[in-house]
Amino acid sequence: MIDFTNCKIDPLRAYDGANGSKICVIYNNERYMIKFPAYAKDNKFMHYSNGCLNEHVASTIYRSLGIDTQETLLGIYKGKEIVACKDFCATGERIINFGMIKNQCIDSEHGGYGTELKSVLEAIETQQLYDPITLKKHFWKMFVVDALLGNFDRHNGNWGVIVNEQTMKSRIAPVYDNGSCLYPQLTDEQMEAIIKDRKEIENRLYVFPNSALKENGKKINYFGYLSKTTEISCITAMEYVEKHYDEKAIKKIIEETPISKIKKQFYFLMIKERKENILDKALRIQQGTEK
Repeated sequence: MIDFTNCKIDPLRAYDGANGSKICVIYNNERYMIKFPAYAKDNKFMHYSNGCLNEHVASTIYRSLGIDTQETLLGIYKGKEIVACKDFCATGERIINFGMIKNQCIDSEHGGYGTELKSVLEAIETQQLYDPITLKKHFWKMFVVDALLGNFDRHNGNWGVIVNEQTMKSRIAPVYDNGSCLYPQLTDEQMEAIIKDRKEIENRLYVFPNSALKENGKKINYFGYLSKTTEISCITAMEYVEKHYDEKAIKKIIEETPISKIKKQFYFLMIKERKENILDKALRIQQGTEK
């Protein structure tokens, strides 16, 4: 792991977000956000000890699927294990998260950070910052990969569009903030117990985690939604992930990550299970080859 302790801090670059403290350092002449493990929102004594590891693994898997994603490095800062996330905003650029974009849609329900899916999709269609068709395709690819990786925290504040007010140009931000993928609260002991218990595995496929997005006030169950949706862009995104999924590449990513043997076994197992029993099964139902 890289030791970022002696890197110069850039005090003029600050980052928001609730999941862990963040500072900006200069590494190899480029800005990196150093992200520290967060504490659970409902329990200040519960630490997301795997959040930094999961951020790196999930981001690398995202990139393996051909989706533009923030570059990450695992490292140490003053003795703490961290993840360093490359700053993707060039000089003159800034990110406008989707909550801010949604706030510009004056007829949008539930406010900028409301996560009702219907309201989010309407805001994608009516916003004027980026081509709606392309933005919608990006949204659904994120949703499907988040389903694959069990992300329970993709909300309007952690995806968006990068703008340059000088050139008046915009681009979709690389996918970022993936630390809530792959069950970050579990200890190695809990992972080992789950591996041995089929019921516990299936609970983590079909019961939880759910999406942060909601329908009628209820968080969306990934399998339930993907198997029944009539959203063509969502089905197309499922087909995209199916085509680009490379099990050997994902296994290599996990094997090359400096984590315990049980974590490697658990991550690979759960991704494989989620691929086969959520994405593949939902797609077969959509295609009419399975009920």
